[in-house]
Amino acid sequence: MLPRWAQNLLEQHPGAEEPTPEVPIPSWLEDEVKKKPLWYIIRESDVVREGHPFVVYDEILKEPTQWADILATKRVEVEALAKELTERGIRRVIFTGCGSAFFTAIHGNLLFRRFTDVSTDAIESYELAHYFPHVDAARTAVIAHSGTGGSIETLEAIRAAKARHVLTVALSNTDISPILNEADRSVVYLTRQHCGPCISVISTRLLLQTLLAASLATSAADRRQLERELAALPEAGEVFLGEFTPRIEDFANRTVDVDSVFVVGSGPNYFSAREGTLKIEEQSLMVGKAYRAGDFHHDALSLLSPTRLVVAIAAEGVANKRIVDVLRAAKEGLSPTLAVEYGGVGGLAPHADETWRLRAELGEYVAPVLVTLPFQLLGYFVGVVRGRNPDTLATDHIPNARAWLTAFPLGTH
Repeated sequence: MLPRWAQNLLEQHPGAEEPTPEVPIPSWLEDEVKKKPLWYIIRESDVVREGHPFVVYDEILKEPTQWADILATKRVEVEALAKELTERGIRRVIFTGCGSAFFTAIHGNLLFRRFTDVSTDAIESYELAHYFPHVDAARTAVIAHSGTGGSIETLEAIRAAKARHVLTVALSNTDISPILNEADRSVVYLTRQHCGPCISVISTRLLLQTLLAASLATSAADRRQLERELAALPEAGEVFLGEFTPRIEDFANRTVDVDSVFVVGSGPNYFSAREGTLKIEEQSLMVGKAYRAGDFHHDALSLLSPTRLVVAIAAEGVANKRIVDVLRAAKEGLSPTLAVEYGGVGGLAPHADETWRLRAELGEYVAPVLVTLPFQLLGYFVGVVRGRNPDTLATDHIPNARAWLTAFPLGTH
């Protein structure tokens, strides 16, 4: 089943040669993406913007309202899923996805390990489809993230799980998509993003899986903690956008000499490092790398320079000591440094050139929902000040559009 945008394109060209994996870009399709950048077509946007505010900026500003809507409308559905998992005796959950969706799987893996008594893994979709682990099928579930519900690798992973009689659950942001036909169960929150890289689809699914973890929490105190922090998110998001939007724009203007960025996060905020790096790359077209705290010291020290920004996300407890070491080492290597702190989790400011402190009382397992915002805005404004269009993921450049359609033939993403 092709997504709607692909069906619409084909209907506009009756009788034309259909794209195939071997010939993914017939001439008529290339003509279409010359008229309108591919990512505007995929998102079914009715506008093409040439300057700030781009469409993706509007999407970022909507997120706190969407978080409030999820908390008000999706609890019953999520709790029903939690009840089914418990009644089935599910003892192992494999989280999966590709790209940003795999990063949300990383968060789900750590979140469930901390708050539930279920054994968990995070396995990227293509790897899961082709290297499926040995499991007790009756007591295993696969939870697959997919914003569009059309990623071919994730569909293959779902099919591999079903072939082994493993329960499959889809977390998605699209109400008509292939994954909903394939998965045994689904929880969908519609975002209807109009353009740009994956934005609210990420934070909304993080929130949904945190609600699920709260429903399955083995400790009543843990559940109360998660519920309290989740309830604080919408207001915290609004406060952040009001306080930090001009500040991040100013930071982007002051760092135009930076040509790459390293983002470091520990535990559940390794998700934030991976996802934050991707948002910077997609919107600014600047190369980024994500590291866990320990990896940074083994992998990145030789790369430090005045044109390479190091961003460190605060961690709870003793893990934060190594994050501090990251900033100290980066400073010695002459890299500019930025720290991101939240709630009671801090201690980085004395070691960073600049610190963004998010005003919300959140622990490090719920904080990643909020921490999506600074990286989305950073990637956005870094792109804007360098003359990029953050809506397009470079598909306003025909060779990049051809690369997308080669990697993802029509309808496979």
